[in-house]
Amino acid sequence: MIAGIILAAGESRRFPTQNKLLYEFVPGMSILESVLLAFLQSEINKIVIVTGHDSLNIIEKINILSSRHQTPVSTVFNDNYQSGGMSSSIITGLKAVINADAVLITPADIPLIPTSVINAMISFCLHDSHDIIIPTFNQRKGHPILLKSTLFPEILLISEKHRGLKEITTKHRKEIVYLPMQESGILNDLDTIKDLKKFSETPNPIGKNSL
Repeated sequence: MIAGIILAAGESRRFPTQNKLLYEFVPGMSILESVLLAFLQSEINKIVIVTGHDSLNIIEKINILSSRHQTPVSTVFNDNYQSGGMSSSIITGLKAVINADAVLITPADIPLIPTSVINAMISFCLHDSHDIIIPTFNQRKGHPILLKSTLFPEILLISEKHRGLKEITTKHRKEIVYLPMQESGILNDLDTIKDLKKFSETPNPIGKNSL
């Protein structure tokens, strides 16, 4: 089983009026919905979204989109989202898919990830022995990251104090394969209102993904 984890627990402090994941990215679609849609249309077998801040509104968006696509999406709440950082969300999500053979992980604020990238990573994973797969564009590392189950016990022990997931990728750097992609969307996270305006004006910003 290949699982996908979307990290949506953050507090979005750089956005003034509401959770940035709920901002409209393109007409009729929020930032969260855009990245979730890419996962829903992919070959991922199980999707888990980790919530924290503003969880009720996040879950409402998730349920609407998953119902529309008739594909179940699980949500898990990170009790430690305020102090545990992204590491605690990764651990919370991984515990929900601990029996998976591999997991793809991405923050929820990278709405331009194409389904084609996800599927290419899964296909490569099934025929390659490396434990970590990272997509790249012009030699720059992007998202999602794919990690095989052999690393799960170590991932469950990560913390922000010890650099989070970077501790794993540094320790196991010989087990990383960098997969070149033609899609710059794997690099683009939306941290500010300025970012949102810039990428929402990109022609056909969500590529082939559509509601």
